[in-house]
Amino acid sequence: MKYEFLISLLILTLGCKIVEQGDEFIYGKIYIHSIVVDDSVKFGETFTVKIYGSFPTPGWEIFKHEINETENEIEITPIARIRKDIYVIQILTPCSTSVDIVCKTKSDSLKIVAVGRTSKIEKTIRVVK
Repeated sequence: MKYEFLISLLILTLGCKIVEQGDEFIYGKIYIHSIVVDDSVKFGETFTVKIYGSFPTPGWEIFKHEINETENEIEITPIARIRKDIYVIQILTPCSTSVDIVCKTKSDSLKIVAVGRTSKIEKTIRVVK
C-alpha cells in the first residue's frame, strides 16, 4: 500500500503538464476516468456527454471545454484551472463535467473521445437517421 501511494505521487508529479496563460491562474487538463453517453443518438439532435475524472488537488475547477469536431469524431478536452496563489495538499479530487453536443455526422457511427492529462477514453455510438 505504501509503495502504491509513492508510485501514484511520482506519476502525479511527473505527469502534470501545466500551461500558464499570463493571468492569476494556472491551466491544465484533468485526469479522465470514464465517459457516459447514450448508446445511440439521432442526427440533428442534442446529446450530453458526461466526463468523470480527477483534479490533482482540491483547488482546481473546470474552466472550459476544448471541442474538436470532424465528420466521424468529437474530441473533448476539459480544461481546469487553479489560482497561482493557492497552496493545497496534493491529493486526487474527484470531478465531473458535461458537454451538450449536436449530432452533425451523416455516417452510421460517431466516436466520442475524452482527452485527459495522461490518457484518452473513446466510445463509439450509433447514429440514427
